[in-house]
Amino acid sequence: MTPALNEIESMVLKAARGAGLTWGLAEEMAQAARFLADHGFDWAAPVVDCLAEVDRQRGEVPPPIECDGTWIPAGTEPLSPALCGPLLSDLAGTITIDKPLRFGRMAEPLLLLPFAGRSAERLHCQFRLAWPGADFTCSGSGLWCAPEIDLPTEVEKVVFSLDEAAIPATRRIDRGLERQPIADHLRRQLEAWVHRTYVPASLESRLAGAGAGLTDND
Repeated sequence: MTPALNEIESMVLKAARGAGLTWGLAEEMAQAARFLADHGFDWAAPVVDCLAEVDRQRGEVPPPIECDGTWIPAGTEPLSPALCGPLLSDLAGTITIDKPLRFGRMAEPLLLLPFAGRSAERLHCQFRLAWPGADFTCSGSGLWCAPEIDLPTEVEKVVFSLDEAAIPATRRIDRGLERQPIADHLRRQLEAWVHRTYVPASLESRLAGAGAGLTDND
């Protein structure tokens, strides 16, 4: 199954709400999924992995803690991109060449890329997002990466920095690339979270006009 971009954004928004994220964070996750899909990345696996942890913690994901210039996990679990992505966006305008934004142990670091890309476009700056095995350059609306990148489910550190160097001769990642299909087991999990957002049928809802109301024409 290969859903359209609007379908991806809508499904992830509802799934994120069903998993326990607030409306604002759910919207951020939905837009991140759309960005990754539009650039040809596998968006479903990292989104499901991230939301599974949110669900496990009943939506009470510990926020990162700043320690000596690095944002680190508050507990034993790795940082959640559901919180660190919006944090990156909020702080993007404050970083300098000598003061990058550093994160400690992070789950699904690919989910930070949409926030880095949108920050570069919004601020008209060139940023670099890197972790061991992957290096991205975000300049305006453009996106480049190393020829070979590693996209692990967890990394020990992520660095987001202002980059004034010339764009390296690496692979450009354009928008509108062919979207990757979503595996059946990932789709089923997203749909299970979406289902949680539905209001159960009741006499009150039927009287208010939900569904077919009290009319049965069968």
